[in-house]
Amino acid sequence: MAQSRIANSFKNMIYTFGVKLISFAAAFVLRTVFIYVLGMEYVGVSGLFTSVLSVLSFAELGISTAMTYALYGPIAQEDTRKINQLMHFYKLAYRFVAGTVLAAGTVCIPFLPLIIKGVPDIHESITVIYIFYLINTASSYLLIYKSTLLTASQKNYEISKVTIRISVVKCVIESIFLVIFRNFMLYLCIEIFLNIFQNILISRRAVKTYPAVFEKSEERLDKDEIKKLFKDIRALFLYKVSGVVLDGTDNIIVSAFLGTGYVAVLSNYNMIIKNLYNLILQVFQSTSAGVGNLAATEGAKKQHHIFNVLLFLSFWLFGFCVVELYININDFIGIWTGAAHTFPAATVIVLITDFYLTGMMSAVSYFRTSNGLFVQGKYRPLIMSLINLVLSVLFVQKIGVTGVLLGTVLSRLSTQFWFDAYLIYNHVFKETIKEYLKKMTVYTGTIVIICCICGMCSKIFDTGITVLNFGVNIVIVAVIYNAVCFLLFRKTSEFEYLKNIGYSLGKNLKKKIM
Repeated sequence: MAQSRIANSFKNMIYTFGVKLISFAAAFVLRTVFIYVLGMEYVGVSGLFTSVLSVLSFAELGISTAMTYALYGPIAQEDTRKINQLMHFYKLAYRFVAGTVLAAGTVCIPFLPLIIKGVPDIHESITVIYIFYLINTASSYLLIYKSTLLTASQKNYEISKVTIRISVVKCVIESIFLVIFRNFMLYLCIEIFLNIFQNILISRRAVKTYPAVFEKSEERLDKDEIKKLFKDIRALFLYKVSGVVLDGTDNIIVSAFLGTGYVAVLSNYNMIIKNLYNLILQVFQSTSAGVGNLAATEGAKKQHHIFNVLLFLSFWLFGFCVVELYININDFIGIWTGAAHTFPAATVIVLITDFYLTGMMSAVSYFRTSNGLFVQGKYRPLIMSLINLVLSVLFVQKIGVTGVLLGTVLSRLSTQFWFDAYLIYNHVFKETIKEYLKKMTVYTGTIVIICCICGMCSKIFDTGITVLNFGVNIVIVAVIYNAVCFLLFRKTSEFEYLKNIGYSLGKNLKKKIM
């Protein structure tokens, strides 16, 4: 069973990592064409409406997470009847979500002028553009529910096979149409069509993989089971709201107080940082179903050990990205869009601090979810959301974009950073949180020291904002970061565990090649 978890997790990781890498490249190419063909004004509008509709996605209520957790047991027991009942419930729930998003989005139309400070200089109607984004968001909920079965059964690679093809096709087609027709509305039509087509293909892949699960049946979940699901969903709703407020309201606040011009610049930074986050997150998402299986079959001691391994892996991967971003992101943005579209160092530091905190919470989040800790601490997300909104609105008036981002960081530090860890240490590991806080202090301190070392080294070879300087700095960070981490942590049990897995997977891969 353990080997099966590792093998499936590794297979998922390879596929999904490849998908995200190609998707990242495709998104970058498309954004570059977008900027140089349509201009930064459209980037600002796109970033704003994407954020508005992500806020409306709170209607999803956390259904996906609750359903994934509910599927772990039936999948492990190969209970096709129960899976069929759950998927039917899931289908109805997501039809309700699609309708709710569409209705709520329509109600928001008269209030659009309140969140747009200074109408951007574009040809199309702001309202019509918003409606297209709304249709795209609502339609995405109609078919995608079947993909949850693939995720819960550790077959994310099936989703990846579809996603990787659509990403490339989308990049090519949309780029060509933008260059030839220079028409934003045509671009949005193609975007909607391709997103729906992708969901259809994924749904068919799920049906092909599990045909018996999707056979017509009159059997439904009983009232007690539905009651249990709604109990989890109600608790997860607050977590969903928290995520939406933290990730979706920054652009809205920036637009309302500072204008869509700042949203455009922030969107470019977020595109790089969030795609990088999603790329690294695949390592952890590919193990999420394995963690769910672990929670269902192993004791606290084994779970605690694996948690420490994932926390260490989070530190190594996200910490490396933090140092690279700290040293190189402004040079990259300057080369890409021009130095006029870069943020000052303080804003960049706050941005990557939030990236680091979010990344380091990955292991905590997966263990909390896999152990079904939905109801415990359900008001934490609400408190974090309120802190974030109050601080962001207060700080934006004093220190601009930096203030909005600082509000997010402080709300995360004061609540999620320690409380979610406390939940799993208290309810799963049956231990105090001291070990976690100690590890986080050591990991964070290491990253800060490496940032200082790399910063001093980069100044020695500084030749200005050039491709050569950017490339040299990437290599400097890669060498220094990995060398320091190896020297400091090579004798830890976490490093040994990951090294042994690496050796084992390497041998298996070699056998298949040979």
